[in-house]
Amino acid sequence: MEVTGKVTLRNYRCFNWDNPATLEFGNGFTALVGANNSGKSAALRSIYELRNIWPALRNALSPATGYRAGVQPLGVADVAELANDHDAEKFEVLIQISDSHQPRSLSELVAFLISAEYDVRAQLLTVKYFQAIDSTGNIQTFDRTLLQTVAGTQPEATLLRYTDGRAVDFSKMFAFILDLHNSKYFPAFRNAINEGAGSYYDIPVGTALVGSWDVWKAGAVRAHKIAISRIEREIADLLGFRSLQINADQSGKTFDVIINDRPMKLYEVGAGVAQLIIVFAAALVHQPPYILIDEPELSLHPSLQLSFLSTLGSYVKKGLLFSTHSIGLARSTASRIFTVQRLQDGISSMSPLGEKTKNFTEWLGELSYSSRVELGCEGLILVEGPSEVLCFQEFLRKLRKDHRFVLMQLGGASLINGGIAPHLEEIKRLIDDPSKIHIVIDSEKRSADEPLASDREAFLTVCKSLGVNAWATERRATENYFESNGIQKALGNGYQPLEPYQKLKDAIKPWHKSNNWKIAKEMSLDDIRDTDLGRFFMEL
Repeated sequence: MEVTGKVTLRNYRCFNWDNPATLEFGNGFTALVGANNSGKSAALRSIYELRNIWPALRNALSPATGYRAGVQPLGVADVAELANDHDAEKFEVLIQISDSHQPRSLSELVAFLISAEYDVRAQLLTVKYFQAIDSTGNIQTFDRTLLQTVAGTQPEATLLRYTDGRAVDFSKMFAFILDLHNSKYFPAFRNAINEGAGSYYDIPVGTALVGSWDVWKAGAVRAHKIAISRIEREIADLLGFRSLQINADQSGKTFDVIINDRPMKLYEVGAGVAQLIIVFAAALVHQPPYILIDEPELSLHPSLQLSFLSTLGSYVKKGLLFSTHSIGLARSTASRIFTVQRLQDGISSMSPLGEKTKNFTEWLGELSYSSRVELGCEGLILVEGPSEVLCFQEFLRKLRKDHRFVLMQLGGASLINGGIAPHLEEIKRLIDDPSKIHIVIDSEKRSADEPLASDREAFLTVCKSLGVNAWATERRATENYFESNGIQKALGNGYQPLEPYQKLKDAIKPWHKSNNWKIAKEMSLDDIRDTDLGRFFMEL
């Protein structure tokens, strides 16, 4: 999964110099998994707390500011608390982008990494060095001495010229920094409507939220009215309501909620419903590049958590990062998963989740399969990876079947072979009726008459021998079923449907697989009804 950029924090809060926190930003979902007080929230909240630092990085590259910038972090009573207790004087911010390109000109370079240091006592930001790539692919480092030879560049410029004749293009770096500045952080406590106007981190509360909602719903802007209607419809769909209306009450201090024609106050509908209203309203107003949200599973039944995340993800322009206690939720949705562990008092570590041997019964337990069966869950659907989980979830929602099945991924192609039997036996110990287990894999075929690859054929043979309903798509992959209208609604003009056996990377204008679910969200079931994929959903 392509990563657009990374933010690495050293000596920041509970992450010391030897154990930094790294946040990866890109299309799709990124999950941080860990116990209470492990540092998950500290890592996510950093993007909010350092919001004023992001634009200051640009100023700190300019001679007009003396190559440094005074800046106050956001929402912090004592700035000293941002540095780790073991070295309370400073912390380091390292920003790296991954979509930089090699320049054509021999005298031009493209910046892809900046390292800056923040002195918490002087409240001063200083760029330590940056790195850039030249036209031959070589990486050059500009230390403090070199970066201070910039020739008369203004802070708003994206091309910095140096006295040795070299010019460095910062346009992509500054674009990512702007995305960081415009991203929004939603904390774990999300269900309060208090008197007075204001915000709790990036969530408007009290009369600020109610007033914004009222302006959008009752105002004259048609696009705002459509957006409010979308939120009401999506919350109703999520919770299985026949109808839902959300209005500012007469006092302007809270909401009147009408569920299935029954009027209620916001405090009467429960924390789960209140959270949906508040979070979706905040996302609607901001429409940020990225949302960072703590514990999205709070106050929501497991059957609603995946739907909540996917719906929230549809309000962001690029991606969503979330912290969670549920490894099952992370595995189901996230393309990138990191574990956060507390090593000792005041020191935590963050690392990518290892590819340990998959234990499907443990995974199903994490997704609360047993408790969901008691509430009417009808079975398990296994698909290849997280992009398919989110995509299938959207199709199930159109049939109002998204709460009736647990969706889980196989973890890519590594298990699609004849060795799947022990894993299926694990699942059958929890789901005693194999007819309740459905598995869909991509055929990966390059033409209609090409046979399945031997490993995929062996996979299907084993599934059949165990009585499990498994099949491979007639077309190459899930994205080969998408039609023009849904693709362009989700991604914009210029994107075109794939041929039935065309690779996504060979499209005239390819998209990231992480966007597949957004396309599925915009499609109608009629678009796939006459295909093998459509028949699968209809027959569930």
